[in-house]
Amino acid sequence: MRWYQLALLGLLLTSRETLAQTSFNRWEARPVVKPTPATSGKQRASETTKAKARQDSLRIVANAAEVPSLRRGIGQRMKEGQMIAEDIRHHEYMSKSFHYPSEALRAETEGRITLRLAVNPTGQVVSITSTENTIPAGAVGRENMVQQVYFLMRQLKFEPAATTTDEEFVFTYKYE
Repeated sequence: MRWYQLALLGLLLTSRETLAQTSFNRWEARPVVKPTPATSGKQRASETTKAKARQDSLRIVANAAEVPSLRRGIGQRMKEGQMIAEDIRHHEYMSKSFHYPSEALRAETEGRITLRLAVNPTGQVVSITSTENTIPAGAVGRENMVQQVYFLMRQLKFEPAATTTDEEFVFTYKYE
């Protein structure tokens, strides 16, 4: 090699770009630290479920102002399929308010809840008794399903009457 070739090679090796390139290619392995989430998967799922339940209850409360006054005997008329025009308002209200709880829907939990309501002479629901519940015990979302039905039934208002009467309602949760 000639002296000018060696000088050129020396200049190239000491140039800033060459130093940057050689330092960039140097292997500097450091252990990878796996980030830890602030909450576990179970905690996040639980928080998500609670948030969805709050959303469901807020939606139900918002619809509560629209509760129609019902004629007594609606449960029997519905059971026999002989609804009158006034019962349509009840169906419209229930279709807006009655929703599958999200965790029960994801788990495809199904069942039927039959309730007996005691309605006092002023038309307020004073007691609710579950006469049948076919939702399997321990099923995902069962508590929210029952809770939603009870909440909706407590909001109902009936026309005044001379005595306390009983009404029977059947709610069906069916995954389709």
